[in-house]
Amino acid sequence: MKIAPLPGEGLRLALEIDEAAMLDQLVTQLTQLLQSYSQTALDPDPLFASLEVGGSEEPPEDPALARLFPDAYEEPADAASYRRVTEQGLVNRKLQDAMRVTADLGLGAGVPADADSVEVEITADSLPAWARTVTALRLAMAARIGLDEPGDHDRLLEQESTRGTVLVFDWLAAILDSVLAVTQEL
Repeated sequence: MKIAPLPGEGLRLALEIDEAAMLDQLVTQLTQLLQSYSQTALDPDPLFASLEVGGSEEPPEDPALARLFPDAYEEPADAASYRRVTEQGLVNRKLQDAMRVTADLGLGAGVPADADSVEVEITADSLPAWARTVTALRLAMAARIGLDEPGDHDRLLEQESTRGTVLVFDWLAAILDSVLAVTQEL
């Protein structure tokens, strides 16, 4: 992975083909998770669905979704009321961000067989979507493997069953840190 500023505003992210494919796969999985939770398609009233209002009153049972959509208030009644009117909008925005990252990666059309890397231009407009999507990926992964406390990282890194996920979690952190560092220089 290499990151360099672009003339003007933005940056170029160069990923090895395997890195780009893995990032694309992770974003696709996040998109599928969010779509499975989205209620927009289930709402028979298109006007109501377009307002992005709606959601359940209960936090999601899935630990990854619960981490992505935590309660906004400590008081259960307040949390339920807030979730009911904001959750679908939050889901839709996360989906839009993920789709932007997928489009920027551009792997949907395939990569030439002789390519060994993929270069992605992240503009100032798409940078927030990238930061939010990589953060969402890290939050979902952490929830899935029980990475909740600082001491959990080393313990999970030592376990064979979670080592790979922790390494990918760290790799995503490196992407996010590098992107944000280059952006601060612009």
